[in-house]
Amino acid sequence: MKHFKYLTIVMLAIMAGCNNFDPFVVTEKPYVNQTSVKLYIGEHAGDRNTIQLISSPIGKSYLWTSQDPSVVTVNQSGLLTAVGEGITTVTVASADDQIIIDVNVREYIPLTGFTLSTYSVIGFWQNTTYVFVTYIPDNATDVAIEWSSSDRSVAEVYSNGLIKTLEEGRATVTAKYGDIEQSVDVWVPAPPVKMSKSGWSIPGYDPNSDDGTIGYSSQQRNDGGGVPSIIDEDINTYWHARWSGSASNYPHWFIIDLGEEVTIAQVGMARRTGDGRGQKGYQVFTCREEGAVDLTDPDTWDWQDQGDIPFDSGKDGIQIQPLSNFPMARYIKVFIDDKYRGSNNFAMVGDFSVYIFKD
Repeated sequence: MKHFKYLTIVMLAIMAGCNNFDPFVVTEKPYVNQTSVKLYIGEHAGDRNTIQLISSPIGKSYLWTSQDPSVVTVNQSGLLTAVGEGITTVTVASADDQIIIDVNVREYIPLTGFTLSTYSVIGFWQNTTYVFVTYIPDNATDVAIEWSSSDRSVAEVYSNGLIKTLEEGRATVTAKYGDIEQSVDVWVPAPPVKMSKSGWSIPGYDPNSDDGTIGYSSQQRNDGGGVPSIIDEDINTYWHARWSGSASNYPHWFIIDLGEEVTIAQVGMARRTGDGRGQKGYQVFTCREEGAVDLTDPDTWDWQDQGDIPFDSGKDGIQIQPLSNFPMARYIKVFIDDKYRGSNNFAMVGDFSVYIFKD
């Protein structure tokens, strides 16, 4: 009986203590359909200077306030109106909780034009090319360019200006903003083919001298066959820069007249078979037919630099490399500068080939 008395006292104490705790209260946080808002001011802003926000649960009473009414005002239905440039917040509060909306107000500057980084793309299957946009003016507010392709089986284009070439054919990619349009011609050609050398020649070739001419730096006729060996389709013959008499030194170079204007996809070079002393790279220049005005002076031609080409001087056989710009050209100049020097002073080439696109 004594133990029961003590138990009763403890239980009464616990029950008395429970009366000191606040009852559990459920609060309801308001919901707003946007928590970050961009608004605009200025003569071109139009209806971009207001936005109607919606709060819920519907039927509740909410209090809307702007932290900075000089930037944005808000009425008690949630209508925001831009007043001046700046960043501020709007608060919507219920009896229980509140939500804060970030607001950014800028002057609206319309886009009046744009240019593209390229208006022509040549790509193989599954190649990708970015087309970059320059906006006019460069601080335009809305630059949402719409991209489309006339044939998505040939070329797909994405919202960031990335063009993906898919299968052989031609398509037009269009960039559009309102009434402003720019287009990109896309060509997915068949795989490149090796060009026949039957119409090729070396400008200014002299079969009776090892001196350089307008078409090459020098040659050694009695060692490999001279500069025509570059284009004779015989891997066992070769061009060797002059080493007898007044020996040559880097840089070495030669020019090939392809006989017609073509679209070049790739070039290939082979070393003198079995000899690893030669060049370790070269540079390619191309010239269109219209750029070769004075055929007696190639130094005046409109040469376009197609970049540096790596070359393994320790490897036999043709080494093929693409030209990234796929130039149209009739003339090719191969320039072997001192930076490509091998283990001696002489360049040696067993074969040079060109791979072209056919329409």
